[in-house]
Amino acid sequence: MATENTAWQLEDFVDSLVVELDKTRETLAVKSINKALSYSVKEVALDLNIFPNYDGDQVTFITAQPGQQGASKVSIQLGSITDQQVRATSKVPGAKNEIRLNQIDVDKKTRKELRKLGVNSAEDLKELERKNVDIAKVSDNSIDYRKLASQIEKTRRSQNPPKVDAAVLSMDQSQSPYLLIRGQNLATDPRFEPVAVINDKLAEVLFCDENEMRIRITDDHNFSANNEVVLTVDPFAVLRMNVKA
Repeated sequence: MATENTAWQLEDFVDSLVVELDKTRETLAVKSINKALSYSVKEVALDLNIFPNYDGDQVTFITAQPGQQGASKVSIQLGSITDQQVRATSKVPGAKNEIRLNQIDVDKKTRKELRKLGVNSAEDLKELERKNVDIAKVSDNSIDYRKLASQIEKTRRSQNPPKVDAAVLSMDQSQSPYLLIRGQNLATDPRFEPVAVINDKLAEVLFCDENEMRIRITDDHNFSANNEVVLTVDPFAVLRMNVKA
């Protein structure tokens, strides 16, 4: 069954080819950790038989089908690379706690644009940010960096969710009651002020870090034998629990 022969642009073809080559290079970089590469990839030539078309604005190509005459020929040559060059120019992927691009909930177009820029993980984005690179500009404003950063934080939070180990009713030095919450990964974003609600009433958060929260209890909270406590420790982590006095 013949496939549809659609027009394509040279830029898209080269971008796709570079992405595939980068994947191969990363695979070789990982392999070289356990087993030294005993070979070199020499020159590779790729010949394309195509029909070019110019509409006054851009050039597109249609790949020639078997037996078609009059096609133009474009040759693409790739140079050689040694195992030393692979190790020197490749960042080994798959580091512990690394957030890869395919783990981030972004649309297909954004993922494609990021790969074209050589971005395969959240760490790659951080590196561009450290070098003051404007992602929006280099991608012709096709990437919303703020939305992307939010998705990365959401993914990172899902990998390290908050966990409550204990909830204890305590008294401060002035004998005012407060609820002590102990756990892990509670407040990990210093830019966000945690919010606490006890029995449908807003409560003051006296202190909060990754392992501990202290929440003031007043008469308005009607603290009794069973109490509903809702904690919002950051935009991507909300805890709901029942605390028994």
